Formats: sequence, structure tokens, C-alpha cells
Amino acid sequence: MESGSRKLHDEAIVIDCLEISNWSENVFQNMRRGGLTAVNCTISILENFRQTINNIAWWNQAFNKHCDIIMPVKTVGDIQKAKELGKTGIIFGFQNTSAIEDDLNLLSIFHGLGVRVIQLTYMEANLVGQGCLERIDSGLTNFGIEIVEEMNRLGILIDLSHVGYQTTMDAIKVSKKPVVFTHANPKSLCDHPRNKPDDAIKELVRKGGIIGANVFPPFLPAGNNSTINEFLDVIDYLVNMIGIDHVSIGTDFTEAQPKEFFDWILTGKSKKGPALKLDHPLKNPAGIQGAADFSNLTEALLIRGYAESDIRKIIGGNILRVFRDVWVQ
Repeated sequence: MESGSRKLHDEAIVIDCLEISNWSENVFQNMRRGGLTAVNCTISILENFRQTINNIAWWNQAFNKHCDIIMPVKTVGDIQKAKELGKTGIIFGFQNTSAIEDDLNLLSIFHGLGVRVIQLTYMEANLVGQGCLERIDSGLTNFGIEIVEEMNRLGILIDLSHVGYQTTMDAIKVSKKPVVFTHANPKSLCDHPRNKPDDAIKELVRKGGIIGANVFPPFLPAGNNSTINEFLDVIDYLVNMIGIDHVSIGTDFTEAQPKEFFDWILTGKSKKGPALKLDHPLKNPAGIQGAADFSNLTEALLIRGYAESDIRKIIGGNILRVFRDVWVQ
């Protein structure tokens, strides 16, 4: 990395809006190598309440064991503290509301345990609404409306990355606070069921949200043949569509995850549903293949002509603003 981009990256607040790696000391070390100030780490996908509590217990042990390189994040101040201490702040995030089961009151329990980002649905329907692979998207349920309202009250950021179209539009309308696509790309650039239509992106932005550009190969036009330049094309596309203040990075890194993991999350509960098909092994874009490469984005954005102030927004500032708007401090 050139000295100018290294200085910029080292000084900036750098946030990955979502990673879902096979958590380990090696992954945490890679986050530090990549200069990540904070990461929204998925700690629940298809798990129920008890299973998710067990995941949180594992993380609490990890915070003790690896206290020299990671720390929990519950407030914006914690992100600033992580930067000062040279650690990576871990934000607890769910990619589904399955852990809440059918009990609205469990949201406050998870908030008390540090959960700050929750995606309403994964690929399938649940009690809240519809996922992006469901046959029929009937929108947000009555229970889903209550979930959105309670998340607003508690200060939990609503993620709509995997959510069905009508459920997405309903949630944007119902929420009184900004909502986000932590890890998604525009469907008009790459026609994939997991990418988001332009009108949904624009409506989310109208309410103050952001979209985190995603490196996951199936969501990029060149797939496994992508490079960091193709990923920057996604960023350019989004900046031209919605402006510099609403674009972030949500890599969706899956470091060290085995094939069985993808079989589990992409099939879900329905074994006859339209599971996403992936080419194995997946190959992230050359130049941005894992958390240790995150600083390459800063250099690549400089080379592409982005101003330093705009790069700071993309690599962390924009999502930090949303955290300030949503989290109860």
C-alpha cells in the first residue's frame, strides 16, 4: 500500500457492515491486519433463542481470551474507544429474527446482551415477514410491525439485506428510524434474487439509510472472476445512483467457512425451496479476498480518484452516522 493511502486508512474509522466468518483467533488477527475499527459480526442466522444464547456465551469467552485484539461494541463511543486502543470492535448482529421466536419481549433481552443489528428475515419467511427467495411475498406481518417498532424503541438497527421486496418496502415505511442494507448490491447491475431493486435502494436512502456494497462473488457481474476493480465498479454505480453519503462496505466475508456451512444457510428450513446455487470453491475478488485485505480498498478508491473525505465516508463514516441516528446512546 502507498504511504498516502496507508496514512488515510490508519487514521480513519473503518467499519465492515457485515462479516459471517468462521470466528477464530486467525480471523480476528486478519481484522487487525486489515485495519478494521469495527465489524458487524453475524452471531445468529437460523438459530433459535437457546442456540443464539450459546453463541453469545462463546463470544463472551472470546472477548476474554482475545482481549488484546477485539472488544465488544454497544455504543458509538465503543467504536471510538476501539480505534484509540488499536482493537477491532465486535458488533453483535443477527441475520434473522428466528432467535426471537414468537416473543417480542426477547428483543429487549438481546439488546441488553449487546445485539445492535438485526435483519428481519433471511432467505425464507418467518413470523415477521418474507425472505427474498419466498414464492409469495405478502409483506410485513402484524407481528413484524411490532418488531420494527420495538427495534426502533430499543435502538437496534434494522437490516433488510435478505428481505423480500414487499417486506422491505413495508419495513422502510413503518420504521421511524433509518434502516439499512448492510450487505447487498444493486439488482440492476447484477440480476440476482439477493440483490436489491433500484427503487428499494432509493426509498431506503430517502429515509436516511445506507447500502453496504458486497464482495460475495454470486452478487457481482463477473462472479468468481471478479477483481477489486469490479467491486469498485459496484461502488461507483451506487455513488452515481444515490450519492456518496449513502454508500458503505459490507463485504459478507465468510473466511474459513466449510461447504457444509453454505449448504446449511442457503437451504434453510425448507429442503424443497429454491436454494441459492453456488460454485465451490467461492473466490472473492482478487485484491479483497478477506479481512486482511480491507486496506486495499482505501488505496484502490484513491487510485480511482475519490477524495479522501469521501473515502472516509465509504469505509466507515456513513454507517457510523446511521449508528448515531439509531442506537440509543
